[in-house]
Amino acid sequence: MHRPIATWLSLLMLLLLAGPAGAADDFSAELDRTQVRANETLTLRLRAGGRLGGEPDLTPLNQDFEILNQSTGSRMSISNGTVSQTREWTLELAPRRAGRLRIPPLSLGGTQTSPVTVEVVPADQTAAGTGSKPIFVDTQVENTKPYVQQSFVYLVRVLYREQPRRAVLSEPEAEGATLERQGEDQSSSETIQGQRYTVIERRYLVVPQRSGPLTIASPRLEALLPESRSAGRRSPFADFNDPFGNAPFQDLPDLFDMGSGRRVIERGQDLTVQVRPQPNAGNGTWLPAESVQLSEEWTPAPPRFRVGEPVTRTLVITARGATAAQLPTLDPGTPEGAKVYPEPPKVEDLPGPAPTALKTLKIALVPTRAGELILPEIRVPWWDTTADQERVAVIPARRVQVEPAPGEPASPQPTPGATATDRPAVSAPDQDPADTPLATHDTGVDLSDSSTTVPWPWLTLFFALAWLATLSWTLVRRSGRGGTGRVAATPMRPHRGEATARTRLRQACTAADPKAARAALLDWGLARWPHHPPRGLGDIGTRLGLAGSATADILEHIDRAVYAPGGAAWDGAAAWRALEPTLLVHGGAGRALPVDPLPHLYPRPEG
Repeated sequence: MHRPIATWLSLLMLLLLAGPAGAADDFSAELDRTQVRANETLTLRLRAGGRLGGEPDLTPLNQDFEILNQSTGSRMSISNGTVSQTREWTLELAPRRAGRLRIPPLSLGGTQTSPVTVEVVPADQTAAGTGSKPIFVDTQVENTKPYVQQSFVYLVRVLYREQPRRAVLSEPEAEGATLERQGEDQSSSETIQGQRYTVIERRYLVVPQRSGPLTIASPRLEALLPESRSAGRRSPFADFNDPFGNAPFQDLPDLFDMGSGRRVIERGQDLTVQVRPQPNAGNGTWLPAESVQLSEEWTPAPPRFRVGEPVTRTLVITARGATAAQLPTLDPGTPEGAKVYPEPPKVEDLPGPAPTALKTLKIALVPTRAGELILPEIRVPWWDTTADQERVAVIPARRVQVEPAPGEPASPQPTPGATATDRPAVSAPDQDPADTPLATHDTGVDLSDSSTTVPWPWLTLFFALAWLATLSWTLVRRSGRGGTGRVAATPMRPHRGEATARTRLRQACTAADPKAARAALLDWGLARWPHHPPRGLGDIGTRLGLAGSATADILEHIDRAVYAPGGAAWDGAAAWRALEPTLLVHGGAGRALPVDPLPHLYPRPEG
């Protein structure tokens, strides 16, 4: 009998728990007050009862309020046998503006709250600088009409009469521009209407990305100020803080005044600047700045230009009133008769009251031929924001003389004032060659005088006939001794310098040493063409007919591994596998030496 009673009681309890809890789904909104000052906060409570699940959509609040804090909780209660369960969200809101603001309907699980209205009155001040407020925020800009992509400083100043217990400053916002904080906060003091204020300054660098009006929303200051009743209470740590500059105990709470304080929200004035468009848009590089300087340095200094030997050229562009991201790419060009190996440019923003940017580009320049080398002009156009006009920073074109490589004969260069013996005289098309005056020697003898003319053609003919007679006599004598009537072919042998250079090249490739490999290849070229040695690895590839081939790329990679800043990666083993067959095929061709280049003094017995 007891078992049926227990069963009925259990079913009754289940009905009591399940029935009322799901009977009503309610979602409501409630404010702690309906009137608030612009620098104060208010509390919004959202309550959901019944079987509503999920989280409420708080997006509509962002139009007129900032959500500073948010917490959630739930509770269950039983009253007169009725069980109720409620979830609650508590939001701390800060009004964005003064006026009559509306809490719009908020949604949860298909249910909405009713709208709520709050009156936001202006803060108790007549002006930001009257000194009537204990703490406030001031904002400034140094340029109200910047050009697009012209950087300018946005300054945020927090002024307070009494040290707040806690203060948090948010970041300013600007749609259509980038903001970057500059340096550390600076502290000073200022007197306003007889009141002494401590001033904390924070600087931002603003770079507008489009023309037109640009509004910078002021940051929000959230501070906890001490109550007036506790302002005169002295902390027992004050005597310790003062002699040590408030350093050891500055983070300790006041144990005798915990929990007291008045929370305030302060904002500065939103500022709007008019961004001017780029003048003459579409003309390429756009660099607005206060000043731009372009300079160059050489290593070694002064530079010495020689075939196959690198010199380092350093280009530096410095722009005041611009950021490093705005600096253009420097193009030194590729001069004819040289190879260039640039390293990645280095950029930096220099510290200081005004933004200053620096970009450095280092280039290894390797001449490939002797003679005149023309370094092209380098131009960087920029817009002078002070004078409001276009300017150009220029490194002018330069003409330098490149010396031949060691062991290479210098090519003749015509010089001003050279005599006719230095180069052949060329007569004008309409001039009779007989009227062209001959050159004179420094002895003062005029060779154009017929009385002193030497019969040079007859002497030349005489010596030619004498040389032919001597040659004929020698050939007849050799044919008589050989008994065959012809000159015997002499065996040939390869030049030993090529084999030595190949051995050194193999060792350098095995050791992955590009500098030693390059030197060995140049030595091989010197042994291969002793009377006209190659000027570099590219010249060797041209003489061997390797242009455009994979082997030519191998030679180029060796140069790059040697001269490129930082040293490019180089596979020596692969280079040797590609170069060895080429050097063996071309080695010794056309330049072998006879074993016996001179005839024997005494004839050899036949047989």
